[in-house]
Amino acid sequence: MEHPTAVQNPGPVLEATNLATLCGSAVFFLLMFVYVAPAVLRKVFPQYASLPASKRIIMDDAFLSQVHMLILAPLGWYIYLFTELPPRALFFDHPLVRLGAAIETAYEFLGLLLSLSIPALRLPSFIFHHALVSCMAVVQMIYKCSPHTHNLGFICMTSNVFLNNRTLLNGVGKGNTKFAMWNGIALAVVFFYVRIAMLGVEWWHVYHMAMQPGYFQNVPFLVFLVDIPCNFLFTILNCYWFSKICRIGWKITFGKAKNN
Repeated sequence: MEHPTAVQNPGPVLEATNLATLCGSAVFFLLMFVYVAPAVLRKVFPQYASLPASKRIIMDDAFLSQVHMLILAPLGWYIYLFTELPPRALFFDHPLVRLGAAIETAYEFLGLLLSLSIPALRLPSFIFHHALVSCMAVVQMIYKCSPHTHNLGFICMTSNVFLNNRTLLNGVGKGNTKFAMWNGIALAVVFFYVRIAMLGVEWWHVYHMAMQPGYFQNVPFLVFLVDIPCNFLFTILNCYWFSKICRIGWKITFGKAKNN
């Protein structure tokens, strides 16, 4: 059954608040990348200034991802733990989830533009990821549907803090330190919890939501694409990435990891 407070008009609708958040976030993230990231990284890592421009760009991008994560991951956990978030409700509006989607849209669009315009970031995987997630985030921002599923994407970003740490440490030649080792262990544990275990539970909820009478007749097509095919693709990718993390950990444990 649908949630008793289900919305009657699920969208699409672009509210002024979310549009302003999107535009403001885009400017904020651009300033972070162009000005704040180099200034902070020069102070934290003295080696940064002497690195080739391509490596500095990659570290700047990791810094930007870290800032993005520090905004959306806590927001996702707050929504999950302290607000009403019915896990199997299709037509349910959660303004904070759509606000988070506006922030995510700004970050992903900027990431796509940077990947297309800067050679060091012009990797097919970067372009594909930013393009797909930006489209998904737009749908999540303009439709008042399945907020529980959409919010899990914010929670999944929790593991990014350790992934970005790894990129920054490798960038300055500290990828084999003890801190890097513990960071890798934390990455594996947190990645498994938020991107494998929690995602498995979420698929159980999605299954029950999709089995509600009239789901396939009533769900907006773009919401269906985001909730099932796109999320299924990211589930497969998460499993692949986790297996890769485990393989790297195995090699490091037995002293076979090569220097990055």
